[in-house]
Amino acid sequence: MKSLITLVLLATACLLVEASLTKVNRRTMVMPVNPKHTAQEWRDIMAAQKKSPENVTDHKKGTKPQPEFAGKVHLSSGDLRITSGYTASRGQFPWQVALFVDNSFFCGGSVISEQWILTAGHCAGNTYEVRLGANRLDATESGSRTVTSRFSIRHEAYDPTFIRNDIAVVELPQPLQFTNYISPVRLPTYSQQGTSFVGSVLRVSGWGKTYDGATGITPALQFVDLTVITNNECAQTFGSGITSSNLCVSTYGGQSTCNGDSGGPLIYGESDGLYTQVGIVSFGSSYGCEQGYPAVFTRVTSYLQWIESNTGIYIE
Repeated sequence: MKSLITLVLLATACLLVEASLTKVNRRTMVMPVNPKHTAQEWRDIMAAQKKSPENVTDHKKGTKPQPEFAGKVHLSSGDLRITSGYTASRGQFPWQVALFVDNSFFCGGSVISEQWILTAGHCAGNTYEVRLGANRLDATESGSRTVTSRFSIRHEAYDPTFIRNDIAVVELPQPLQFTNYISPVRLPTYSQQGTSFVGSVLRVSGWGKTYDGATGITPALQFVDLTVITNNECAQTFGSGITSSNLCVSTYGGQSTCNGDSGGPLIYGESDGLYTQVGIVSFGSSYGCEQGYPAVFTRVTSYLQWIESNTGIYIE
């Protein structure tokens, strides 16, 4: 076991609006972790954890149903990217958005309704340039659009030190008109709160660094498929940085999220052919994206009531 692993938020690839995509400023948040427990001790600790936050299903503020329209994702061929992933096809991820925050840093996010974007808590700021329906950040594409938002809600218990409750929503100034290039991803249902997704192959997308030595984010949207591991296994690397409201994936072979992917969606293919967002890119190891350490996400099923209460989206 490594004696010291440091966590770093994956939003550290920052982008000045007037700068090129390869000349980025980075915002870095790190946390030293030194696991001091055996695997069995971690299993006992995780089993005894109180849900954070608690799952409460008897109060629903939402009055608007989830949007029914969501595109089907297909595998496309292309250059290896994200790290060791693939270049996305135009319109392959119609819910994916690019967030330029406070004219200083970059994150990903996802469309979850006509007026709301889901992202990570550490991506929250004051002003957002939200780019929707885009595949490339270095070109103007037909069907894409950019809007400015000045309103967001970050989880009230967000903890930047231990990277807890890493979730936020951004409100758009006007409702969206959905198209083939801009449409929402489906949110989980309350009945899925007990699903661990361990062993499932999930898909994540973003414009983050494509290798550890990259100097900035990539202009073309990338994606990769990753396998969910247990939180107990993840805690062997990150210790108490892992709670029940995290979801972890293996990065075997150097396939991983990386700096600049923060806030982006991790999706699960359902039996009806549509996709449900079950994770939000949160953090990884400061040793690098290609070093084989797990990648960590905010577990969306832990925050369904929070999303519903703050956005008005009805969740079944």
